[in-house]
Amino acid sequence: MPFICENVECRAVLARGQVRPAREDAGWCFYCSDCKTRNALKDIGAPGGPIDLVQPERSDLPHKVVATARPLEDGRYAAQLRVQRALGVRGTYAVEEHWDELGVFPDAHEAVAHAKSIAADWLQQHA
Repeated sequence: MPFICENVECRAVLARGQVRPAREDAGWCFYCSDCKTRNALKDIGAPGGPIDLVQPERSDLPHKVVATARPLEDGRYAAQLRVQRALGVRGTYAVEEHWDELGVFPDAHEAVAHAKSIAADWLQQHA
């Protein structure tokens, strides 16, 4: 089984020969050759036997959520949102959902916070 980079921006699929495991204070890991992100590994080998490293399953899927505030001509901000749901199959995402205007706010931070709360609700409904 290949290893998958857990960085939602990368999600590189790496063959075992491409991965160089390292043992650090926090345990076994590998660094993605594409984005250099640290990815955890788990030794499932028998005690005293050879090391058998696997990538642990995540309890949550790494969804890609991009919440932004688009400035409007009147000085207010439109909340925008893009969401790619991670599928149960490693390395794949569902089609991206996109909303151009989830509401208009006087402050960019409020617009982004609103978009993030919409994303959380949407992901929970589609879990």
